[in-house]
Amino acid sequence: MPEISVIIPSYNHAAYIGHAVESVFSQSHTDFELIVVDDGSTDNSLDVLAGFSDPRLRVLTQPNQGAHAVINRGLREASGEYLAILNSDDLYRPLRLAKTLDVLKSDRQVGLVGSYIEIIDRDGKPLGVKHGYADASPWPLEAPERSFRAGSDLHKALLTENYWSTTSNFVFPRRWFEAVGEFRPLRFTHDWDFALRTARVARMVLLPDVLMRYRVHATNTIRNDRAAMIFEICWCLAMHLPQHLADPAFVDLSAAPAVDELLHSIYTFGLERVLNVMLLQRLAENPQLALDLLDPGNPVRVSYLAFIQRELGKEQPTSPAVQPVVRANLIARALSKLRSNGL
Repeated sequence: MPEISVIIPSYNHAAYIGHAVESVFSQSHTDFELIVVDDGSTDNSLDVLAGFSDPRLRVLTQPNQGAHAVINRGLREASGEYLAILNSDDLYRPLRLAKTLDVLKSDRQVGLVGSYIEIIDRDGKPLGVKHGYADASPWPLEAPERSFRAGSDLHKALLTENYWSTTSNFVFPRRWFEAVGEFRPLRFTHDWDFALRTARVARMVLLPDVLMRYRVHATNTIRNDRAAMIFEICWCLAMHLPQHLADPAFVDLSAAPAVDELLHSIYTFGLERVLNVMLLQRLAENPQLALDLLDPGNPVRVSYLAFIQRELGKEQPTSPAVQPVVRANLIARALSKLRSNGL
C-alpha cells in the first residue's frame, strides 16, 4: 500500500497533463500512487497519458461530470493513508510531498496542509508568489488592516477568502477526509467549502515554502459565469459563517474588536442581500435545502441567479471591475499581469 495517493483530475488539458504527471514522478518522496481521472476529455489527453509506463500510475476515465465528481472518484479509488490533489494544469515542486507529509505525520490533529504558491502563465513563466492571505488577495477589502487578513489565524482568515487558492494546494490524511466528507457539487468554490469544513474539526498548516506552481491561462474554470461564482461565494458564507462563529472561543461577537474585524472581512461583491436571504434560510441548519440549491434546475437557485445578474447589469461601465475568480478564488494580481501581457 502506498503511503500517499496523488489524484489528478483531468479534463482537456493535453498541453499540460504530461508536465503535471512528470512533476509527481519527480518527487523526492517516492512511496506514492498516482491516479489520473479523466473527466471525458475530447482532446488527446489520454494519448499523452498513454506515453507513461510507470507502474505507480493508474488512469481512470468517466463521462464528464465536473471537478468535484472527478476528484471524489479519484479519492474513492485511492489506497494511501494520505491524500493529495494536483489539477492537470498545475505542477508540484520536488519537495512538496516530503515536506507536507512531515507535518501530517508529526501532528495527527492537522487535517489540511498547503504551501505558498508560485503563479505561472500558460507557458510556465513565473508571474509572482502568493504568500497565503498576505498578498494577491482575491478581492479588495475596504480596510484590510481591520479584517481577519491582518491577523495570523489561518482559521479566521479562511472566512475572508480562500487563500489556499486551489485543490492543488491540498494534502490531507485519509482519516480527516472521511470525517469531513467528499467535495460538494460546487463548480467554483468546492475547494473553499472543503477547507472551511476541515477548519471546523482539525488544524490547518500553510507552509512558508513555495511547493507548487499554479497555472493561469485562458481556459481556467471561471471566465464566463460571474453570477454563478457570486452565488457560490454567498452559499459558502451562508453555510459556514453561522457554524464557525457560534463558538465564542473562536470569535467573541460580544466584543467590539471582533465585530469590527468581521464587519471588515466579509465580501460579497456588493450583493449582501443574497447572503442575507441565504442566512435567513438557515442553510447551515438545513443541509438538504443547501444541497438542493446546488441543483441547476432548482427554482430558488434560478431566482437567486436572476437577481444577481440584474444587479450586475446595473454596474457602471466606468466603475473599477473586480477580477473574476479562478477556480474558486480570485488571483487578481496574476490576472492583471496576464491581461497586461495580452493573454
